[in-house]
Amino acid sequence: MERPLFKQIIIFGLVGGVATVLDFLAFNLFFFATSAFIVSRIIGILSSMTWNFMMNRTFTFKAQEGKIKGQLIKYLIVYGISMGLNILISWFVYVYMLSPGQLNANIAAAFALCISIPLAFIGSKLWAFKTSKRIKEKKPLV
Repeated sequence: MERPLFKQIIIFGLVGGVATVLDFLAFNLFFFATSAFIVSRIIGILSSMTWNFMMNRTFTFKAQEGKIKGQLIKYLIVYGISMGLNILISWFVYVYMLSPGQLNANIAAAFALCISIPLAFIGSKLWAFKTSKRIKEKKPLV
């Protein structure tokens, strides 16, 4: 049974909160070690995508009855678009609006998340984890 929209948004936010911690942890570790902004953003985002897929499929959208392969492909498309947008926005903010440095790199990444997260929710709900509404009516045998 599908959760009400408000509960989905709350759970999506909680799952996303943990994913954001994973993202920023991986991002900062790689950025600190390499200073390669875009590569570090990609690694950070990819590290959180596995968590997001399993938790959103299981808890947020309760879409376990769907075929995991089809959901995974749709999820990767949704998050690929979201990730691309995230990287583009964060890079633009970091390069053109802020000065180099670890703190500004995190500010740019956080700013981009504010735009890419709603896109990811909408794409996940309306397409990647959309469940079919097969309602079977049970008629009395009489």
